[in-house]
Amino acid sequence: MPLENTMSGTTALSFAHGDQIFGKLAARQTARLIANASDLTLITDFHGTIKDIAFQSDGLHSAVGRDWVGKKFVEVVTSECVDKAEEILGAARDDREVLPREINHLTKSGDNLPVRYSAARLGDSELIAVFGRDISTISDLQQKLMNSQLAVEREFTQLRGAESHYRMIFQLSDTPQIVVDAETLKVHDINEAATRLLGQSNQQIGDMKVLNLFESSDTEALHKLLRAAIDDQSNDVTATIRGGEPITISTALFRQSQQNYLLLRLMPQAAELSSSFNPTDRQVLEIVNRMPDAFVVTDSERRVLAANSAFVELMNLSGPNDAVGLPIDTWFDRPRVDCAVLMANIKEHRIVRRFATVLRSNFDQTENVEISAIQIQHLNEPVYGFAIWAESAANAALERENRSATQTDDQITRLVGQMPLRDIVRETTDIIEKLCIETALELTKQNRAMAAQMLGLSRQSFYSKLGKKQA
Repeated sequence: MPLENTMSGTTALSFAHGDQIFGKLAARQTARLIANASDLTLITDFHGTIKDIAFQSDGLHSAVGRDWVGKKFVEVVTSECVDKAEEILGAARDDREVLPREINHLTKSGDNLPVRYSAARLGDSELIAVFGRDISTISDLQQKLMNSQLAVEREFTQLRGAESHYRMIFQLSDTPQIVVDAETLKVHDINEAATRLLGQSNQQIGDMKVLNLFESSDTEALHKLLRAAIDDQSNDVTATIRGGEPITISTALFRQSQQNYLLLRLMPQAAELSSSFNPTDRQVLEIVNRMPDAFVVTDSERRVLAANSAFVELMNLSGPNDAVGLPIDTWFDRPRVDCAVLMANIKEHRIVRRFATVLRSNFDQTENVEISAIQIQHLNEPVYGFAIWAESAANAALERENRSATQTDDQITRLVGQMPLRDIVRETTDIIEKLCIETALELTKQNRAMAAQMLGLSRQSFYSKLGKKQA
């Protein structure tokens, strides 16, 4: 019979002359051909029992081995892939088209091994060849791609959040500020305080040359100021708003999106701004505002006068103005105890170091912190400064808690076997009561009145229990 008239396949995707080409192959050649057809080849019977297995790499052999031989195919796949394994074997057994399916295995080391399988019945026998392609490399690449996409999304979200934060602080700032393109000297952005000072709207100022906002007689001085800022030589200059009042302008250079910008701060020469103001003072204020640790200044009534950016972030505020005027007690988790103890120590010693407490943010989140505080006199009135560090207090509190719990457990354990249960319960109550009193005194710096209040006891009852503890 002519070769071209011999058709072995049932579809256009099969060999056209398979019977004549492969019909005379020896068993060893056929086995080698089937084994080389994929990374992992299984031979199963109609019931799905694995009769033999061939590998194309030492790595797969090490990961799987021949432990699968004698087991059913559905027993060596993960639980979520059992239906897909049965579907592949059933289609091959019925001589139906077998669509490739991705199935997962657990290797000897417990790792996940993803394999893409297809299957075919071996002639008229009751055997099925299951061809597997190792796609672990592809799976790893897909996972890396997904992780990269998630990282990009996270970074994008962070950038959007940072931009929103910048916009909010920039617009809510009481200091008039203008952002200028360092190359064109055109206004790139301006906050509301600056538009009020200049007496113009955003639309009128937008894309205008910054020099046009001031009197022409100040053009040369402004040119020098801006060029000096670009050369990282910050100076201040006095200029007059066009049709307005004289102001002091300070500049700072920053870079964003591979472009240079200048931040202009406009300071009216009002009576309250002394001409003897030292530029170093302004630098100190700038450092305090940008420092990574929270810092708050309050008046004698504990009302906030100023708060830096780190405190705004720690307490989940919209801006520093949200804190101004509020008592600092607002953010203490236990204001009647902790804040009172802290202020009492400041007034007595004028300085407090590493006071451990818990603050509560505007989002009702608690934060273990340590506070150092100082009292100074300003215009014959006391002013208080608070530096706040997060997290470190948590470790100290945890250590104290663990240490106390261990000591209490040891005391209770020693009582077992020494006295009846009823007496152990009574003795345990005394131990816990003693521990609570010691903790309250430690938290209040040995202030007995405060400790009694913390425990919800009258002073007489507290003193009585304290005397019993010391006896």
